[in-house]
Amino acid sequence: MTTSPTISPTIAVIGAGLDRVDAPLKVAGKAHYPNDFGYTGMAHAALVRSTIAAGRIRAIDTSQAQAAPGVLTVITHLNAPRLERGPMTLLGPSPPAPLQDDRVLHYGQHVAIVVASTAEQARHAASLVRVEYESTEALLDVDDPRAEVLTDPWSLDSERGDVAAGFAAADVVVEGTYTTPDNTNNPLGLMATIAVWNGDLLTVHDSTQWPHNVRTSLAAIFKIPESGIRVLAPYVGGGFGAGLRMWPHVILTVLAAREVGRAVKLVLTRPEMFTSVGHRPNSVQHIRIGATSVGDLVAIEHHGTSSVAMEDDDYEPVSLCSAVSYACPNVRTRDRQVRLNIPCPGSMRGPAEGQGNFALESAIDELAHALGMDPLEFRLRNYAGEHPLFGLPWSSNALQECYLRGAERFGWSQRTPEPGSMRDGRWLVGYGLAGVSYPNYQVPCQARASVHRDGSAFVRSAATDIGTGTYTVMTQLAAELLGLDTSRVRFDLGDSDMPYSPQAGGSGLTGALGNAVHAACRRLVGSFSTWSATTWTHRCARPSSTTSRSVRDASTASAPPSGASPTPTSWPATAWRN
Repeated sequence: MTTSPTISPTIAVIGAGLDRVDAPLKVAGKAHYPNDFGYTGMAHAALVRSTIAAGRIRAIDTSQAQAAPGVLTVITHLNAPRLERGPMTLLGPSPPAPLQDDRVLHYGQHVAIVVASTAEQARHAASLVRVEYESTEALLDVDDPRAEVLTDPWSLDSERGDVAAGFAAADVVVEGTYTTPDNTNNPLGLMATIAVWNGDLLTVHDSTQWPHNVRTSLAAIFKIPESGIRVLAPYVGGGFGAGLRMWPHVILTVLAAREVGRAVKLVLTRPEMFTSVGHRPNSVQHIRIGATSVGDLVAIEHHGTSSVAMEDDDYEPVSLCSAVSYACPNVRTRDRQVRLNIPCPGSMRGPAEGQGNFALESAIDELAHALGMDPLEFRLRNYAGEHPLFGLPWSSNALQECYLRGAERFGWSQRTPEPGSMRDGRWLVGYGLAGVSYPNYQVPCQARASVHRDGSAFVRSAATDIGTGTYTVMTQLAAELLGLDTSRVRFDLGDSDMPYSPQAGGSGLTGALGNAVHAACRRLVGSFSTWSATTWTHRCARPSSTTSRSVRDASTASAPPSGASPTPTSWPATAWRN
């Protein structure tokens, strides 16, 4: 009988201060981002963008561009092949496929792609494309009565208790309208894509936060097996959610590479980043809140409206936070979206929760002020000790402790509540607080762990590190579980040929990937212990005729990604975790 091993590492590294393991490569300029790669004979692409927000392309003249030096092809809706829309993903539908008809749905929409031998030639030729438009009046305001309105688009509207009765019983009621603007993600690194076809095999370097999603989407769009696509993103220059979807420029780069029979690189310009890779949509929120004279919440009503593109869907339930934030018996939340002539929105840093919590917590402050009550005391009084919708206890919830520790550390008790009453010389001083939340998000993840003959370890998964420290955190975790110094552990990511990983987003990757790495490392130690015990027993029983076999002979081992450090002579054990 075998038992699971007890792992007692000699070096405790989790929680210890550690320089980022990828830092030396980055500061030395040796970390290869997607736009750092190159191929022999690689061509370059440039986009032509719409200069109107709504209408049709009446005519498009590419003759000057096609005759320009170095130009290989110009693709427009007139000669682009029929492309299906990408698949439904864990984060919602894919954006619409580009260049499929003559309609213009937003300013900055891709209306052509030019491919040339150099980036300069491509950009110059793109400037020579002449587009004649038939413009129509654009829908740009969520209050425009002509715009299509989607009611309860995610079936998440909620209601509990009797909201009308709650407000009738309230001693104090406040209401207000709160607006939030569009925000663009715009990470430091410009989004870039390189596509290389080798027969029916496709390699893509992309600024993505989710390599497997790019692979799955491209397979569906170009009708090729996922096994024939490899997506690489070992380093990404930030994301803030911009890399969670596979955007149309990626499709165009892959299409262009297939058309010219060469590797093609496309790097978005900074202006193109504002219209090509999503943004946080604006919102208008109306909130009404009522409480008793002693500060007990009795009713909350939260209506949220946000913008969405003409032919896209974006998950942005801004009012949902009000359903779960406080212990209030009567709550109604409603969301709707308004279709406008805007680029496709997408996730950006706490999507929906950022906008919704801003409005809710602002209203909570207004209500506390109307009651003449300390806003900290008001929040503590209405803390939800269990999940307000499900009535289940929290698995963990340190919000009360955060309130109290925060108040103690920055001297909340010294605050005077009257607006404008606190000064530091000529400066007005304000103290404020808010209790915000973000929903738990964790999905299945896989990791593979191997130990080499020299005792070092190799752990990998197809995750990405957008600057959040995934390389370092997973190296620390694996080192502790395997009882090794971090210098003896290599963690690799950013390759769709590695075990499946969800996206780097939703504050869920560390939990999902960490669990996978934890399980893989434990199974690796267990497999190695079992193999060692079996081998030792066999040797003792037949010492004169037994030769040792590498565990590689008895178990699966996988090669590291190309361009990685030298391939070890043997990987004695491999463990998978779903």
